[in-house]
Amino acid sequence: MLQGGDFMAKMIEGVTENILRCAKEEFLANGYENASLRNIAEKAGTTKSSLLYRYSDKEALYHSIVQPVADGFCELLQKTLSGFEALEPEEQKAQINSYSNGKFSKLMDFVFSHLDEFKIMLLSGETGYYQEFMHRVVEIDTQTTLQYIEKTGNDAISSGRLTMELAHLLSSAFYTGLFETVIHDMSKEDAKKHIQSMSWFFNAGWKTIFEGGKVGDVTWPD
Repeated sequence: MLQGGDFMAKMIEGVTENILRCAKEEFLANGYENASLRNIAEKAGTTKSSLLYRYSDKEALYHSIVQPVADGFCELLQKTLSGFEALEPEEQKAQINSYSNGKFSKLMDFVFSHLDEFKIMLLSGETGYYQEFMHRVVEIDTQTTLQYIEKTGNDAISSGRLTMELAHLLSSAFYTGLFETVIHDMSKEDAKKHIQSMSWFFNAGWKTIFEGGKVGDVTWPD
């Protein structure tokens, strides 16, 4: 049963919203380690005990800010890549180097519509959650690569041109670069231009892995 004070704290409208708003400001300004729950509570016009009634500790408060956008990004990425996975094998082959080009624009729209939350996840110094998030992203992306190879009968893995380790490394490199646009505080327009250039670069590399053979004057090593 809720005690009287706790019940009133829960029922006061706007307290939770104020706590989250002030927590974002605190994490952005001071990072995770130096963020103060007492400061957040005072700025939100409430008490630390009221804050802790809603969030058990700093980690729980941090997760309440970053987890919804992390989940949203992964869901959007999964939806985007599922569209490619649904294509027939010949369509996948035809669109392998062009399908994603326009799709990453939507991902960047999502990132920039939740820019503070992504900055907190990327820059606050709480690296554990970011690493977990990146693992989820890379897994989603890598599964689409494996689905493409299986569905089209591509020999990238059987020939040795691609290993699971390399697939993870390449995917991680791309998405790390994508989020570097946030770390470097680029405008959305500049970020999209850089992501487009990165896509062209990675598409060329993936083309050599999927098709093998000669690239310029260099032959794929045995």
